[in-house]
Amino acid sequence: MITNYGEKKPGKSRFVIIAPHASGDDLKTGLLAKKIAEQVEGFFVINKNFIKPKNSNSKKHPEKIEDFNKLRWSRYNNKYIWKKKKPEMRDFFSDIDNFCNQAKKYSKEKKAVAIYIHGVKTTKIAIDLGAGLKRHNLGNKLFGTKKHKTKANNSGTITLQIGKIKKIKKYLEENLNQEVTIGEFYSGWSKSSAIQFHKQEGRSDYALQFEINHLLRGSKKERIKIINLISQTLIKYL
Repeated sequence: MITNYGEKKPGKSRFVIIAPHASGDDLKTGLLAKKIAEQVEGFFVINKNFIKPKNSNSKKHPEKIEDFNKLRWSRYNNKYIWKKKKPEMRDFFSDIDNFCNQAKKYSKEKKAVAIYIHGVKTTKIAIDLGAGLKRHNLGNKLFGTKKHKTKANNSGTITLQIGKIKKIKKYLEENLNQEVTIGEFYSGWSKSSAIQFHKQEGRSDYALQFEINHLLRGSKKERIKIINLISQTLIKYL
């Protein structure tokens, strides 16, 4: 279904697959989101019309500038503020909200599973997983903002159980034969991060972001491989 921000489609499972930067910032993530949603019979919501401020086309199309992964959180009001965001972005998250409410009906735990598909510019790792967690001083333990010593002004919560995300990391590494990290590039632990939307304002979904390197998104062969692997991972562990 065509929308003012891009495209959406309902599903019939607990999964809602989301691509906030599919308009040219994170290449091929819209395609990945649609194919993963197809395999897991999930819903999808894809931004195909708006770009981040640093996009090379931002000067030519200033009317299209909006980072759909960066919300505006008011500490004073304890809620998201939408007035300074494009109305299309509000519609994007309204559709996510609505789809998650429908998706949780398919879950034994009565929780929707929101999966954000992104691209990360590195070849050092295959995928960086984001769930409001980071390591500290290169140790193996993961901490959310409540316990991490360098949280600064971030105050988001953990969006997926640590045990589950560790199992997902291990499974991906075994199948990719490459390193998979957790929160090393993008932790998603700020309330302005889209995955935190699923733990605020009365929501209690599971949420996880996949930051996929460009090599796994580059060729058709690699895309098929990563689509199949992520789909299998979601069904197996979430």
